[in-house]
This record gives sequence, C-alpha cells and structure tokens, in this order.
Amino acid sequence: MKSPFLSVKESPGERGAILVVVLVLVFAVTLALLAYLYLNNNNTLIASNLAVQNMAQEASDVGLDDASTWLNQLPTVPEILATSNSQALAPRFLLTMPTSGYLASNVNATTAPIQPPTDPQFWSQCAANNQCYQLPQPVTVGSQQFQVEYVIFPNGSPNQPLAGYEQNQSRAGSVSAYFYVAYVHVARVNGGGLGVTIQAVLRKVLAS
Repeated sequence: MKSPFLSVKESPGERGAILVVVLVLVFAVTLALLAYLYLNNNNTLIASNLAVQNMAQEASDVGLDDASTWLNQLPTVPEILATSNSQALAPRFLLTMPTSGYLASNVNATTAPIQPPTDPQFWSQCAANNQCYQLPQPVTVGSQQFQVEYVIFPNGSPNQPLAGYEQNQSRAGSVSAYFYVAYVHVARVNGGGLGVTIQAVLRKVLAS
C-alpha cells in the first residue's frame, strides 16, 4: 500500500542553498550581537568618563578656593608686592605670562589679553618650572584622586574689562576690589587623560 504522503526528495543544489542561507543568518545574528556588545561597552565608557570629568570639576573648586584664600591674605595687591619682578610671588602669581607653554612671546598683563596655556604639555611641567602652584596633596572626590594646579595673572590695565568685570572698583573711597584671572588645571593622579582646565575671575578686596 502506498503512503498517503508524498515523498519529496531534495536535490544537492537545494541542500547547498539552504546551508548558505543558514550561514548568512548566523553571520548576521553574530554581527548584530557584536554591534550590541560594542555599543553597550562604549556607552558605559562614555558614562564613566563623564562621571570622572564631573568629579574633576568638583576638584577644581578646591583649587579656586585655595587661590582666592591666598590672594586675599596678601597685605596688598600682588602687583605692588611683586613690583617689576614677575617671579616675586611665583608660582601662584605671575606678572608676565611664561613664553614657554603659552606658545606666544611678549604676552603680559598690559600688552595683550590674558590667555590660557596652549601647549598640552604645559601643566605637566609648570610646577617643576615654577610657573604654576600645585596643591601639596591630591584632592579626593568620590573614588578618584586629582592633582590640582593653578596660576593667577593680573587682569590687564585698570580699564580693561574681563567678562563684564573691571580690574578695580571703588566705593566711597573706602573699599577697593581688584579682579584677577586664574587658570585651574585638574588631572587624575593615575593618568588617563581625563582632566579639565577652567578659567575664573578672582576678586581681592582692600579696605582703606
């Protein structure tokens, strides 16, 4: 008695075609899985880097506080204490911007606008070259430790504004406020290239 089911016999060509289709599907699924793993790992790395940079921003506040405290503890404005010697109050305060690291010559408080260092290697060498002040202890924020450095410059001539501020202001002849430019650099102690450099305006108040 014959079977009610029809017998279908695959040719070698059909079996080869099915094998190719299966291999293509396996390859496509593998690529999709690898892409997912890569994107997931990349997103995790980006989130981690952003977290570290946010911690570095917090650590920069410690440098700004140290710079402001030092500036306001001086008996008078630093320009008077330093007179014509740019190194008199170094490494925290410099009358003349260093030519090495800034990639510019003859740049000082009265001849050109204050500018941040343009050489990426400046902050790795400035403490040793007496061109910036480095906090003696690393600053710990969360799970990270940061090395904090800063340098302060006068804000150009008395009438030169900086972001809406003038260098000095007087009120009824009894209080004078002088403004200075500070650059604070923060980098992880263990390296990794995750650091920030901020520019800030510091105020020194003198009461007559």
